[in-house]
Amino acid sequence: MADGWEVLEVVGTEEEAELIAGYLRSREIDCVVESLHSHEFPVNVTKLGEVRVEVPSAQLEAARELLERRVAADVDSSPWESGQLDGKE
Repeated sequence: MADGWEVLEVVGTEEEAELIAGYLRSREIDCVVESLHSHEFPVNVTKLGEVRVEVPSAQLEAARELLERRVAADVDSSPWESGQLDGKE
């Protein structure tokens, strides 16, 4: 991790990290994905399976708040899963 950057989130796949990074970038939060995942092994082995999303220290709190609101709003669910299309609203 570079000076001035903090680990915001540690996830299990590069795809999940890129989704988080894309979400943050779309809200003007700088971020990088650092993968320790080794593609040479068939399974994730301890720290070799970590994928980190890092943000500048100055943006850490804003990034945490965005992710918390994202989880609370359940923005990853489909309209069917969230109940938006079930006709009960």
